[in-house]
Amino acid sequence: WLRDRKKLLQIKDKKVKYYVNKDECRCKIFLNGTLQIEQVVKEDSGKYTVTVYQRDGKLKAEEDTMFVVQGENRHLRRACPFSSFSEPVPQPILSAECTNKTVSVKCEVKQ
Repeated sequence: WLRDRKKLLQIKDKKVKYYVNKDECRCKIFLNGTLQIEQVVKEDSGKYTVTVYQRDGKLKAEEDTMFVVQGENRHLRRACPFSSFSEPVPQPILSAECTNKTVSVKCEVKQ
């Protein structure tokens, strides 16, 4: 994952490597490639890029997501890659849930 062309972190062979300070990033990656950013602030806004490689190192897919944080409130948000990279996918379905001043955003693609 990159933010504004700066490497944040990557997962390879189920091992996570951070290219930025983990505490400053406030982010983590799940085994399915989902990026989670905790306590989102305006400065987290930007273009996020996920790049996926095949096991042999060849580029499989690259997707950009513009992430805009408005207001001063802190939220929990997720930027997620598409579930299938072998073919074009339909429009993703975004849903949000508010619980105890925390917003969870979910990105799904139904085939």
